[in-house]
Amino acid sequence: MDASSVDLSGAWSQIWARIAPELQGFDLFLIFLAVAVAVVVTVKYIYDSRRKGGGDVRSVTVGLVIAALLAAPGLIIPLLLLIADGLIAIFIAIIGLIDM
Repeated sequence: MDASSVDLSGAWSQIWARIAPELQGFDLFLIFLAVAVAVVVTVKYIYDSRRKGGGDVRSVTVGLVIAALLAAPGLIIPLLLLIADGLIAIFIAIIGLIDM
């Protein structure tokens, strides 16, 4: 197995290219859901910070990351998979050097 055989982002792009046209309106639903998640997380953070004197920043971060994934699965997921491709390629190269 060589480093060039890892292509997670390409596989996701092929999957998304087949799914997206079949589910018309699905992108709009995901964007609506992302906006709803972002609004709920932000309002909860503001409410908690006013009530308790400080909100949980981690929950806001996780909520906004989830909203971003929902809003742009055709862009963000391939970007994350491209990073994973690079890390896997580096790991495979290191394993290849150790086996020598």
